Amino acid sequence: MTETLVAEALDGQRVSSGVNQGFDVDAAGFGRIEVKHRQLPPDGRVEQRVELAAAKVNGFDYLAVVIFDVEMGVHGAILVPYASVWPIVESRPWRRISFSEAVALPGAINVTVQMQAASQR
Repeated sequence: MTETLVAEALDGQRVSSGVNQGFDVDAAGFGRIEVKHRQLPPDGRVEQRVELAAAKVNGFDYLAVVIFDVEMGVHGAILVPYASVWPIVESRPWRRISFSEAVALPGAINVTVQMQAASQR
């Protein structure tokens, strides 16, 4: 579902066996996009971390992090260049990065509006 929304929002194509290829969407202007998402829990905690496996090294050009609210509406969405996100993820034992960290990285592009529009179609 999330991969399809990202593809639609960025006018890209969802890649059918993304796990084997290392990315989920291919979009002009962005290249290979790895898609990760989280849904905010109903208890009010702000859990926005996503994890990237070591196998993803050099496997994508941008990371899309999408946060859904409790009702699965798009709460926030960001694209982050591989070169900005990978050194951080690789330096951590659990290989995670939060949405709020990703937003502040060099080259980050807020695509929340595009994702919200795609989810309404």
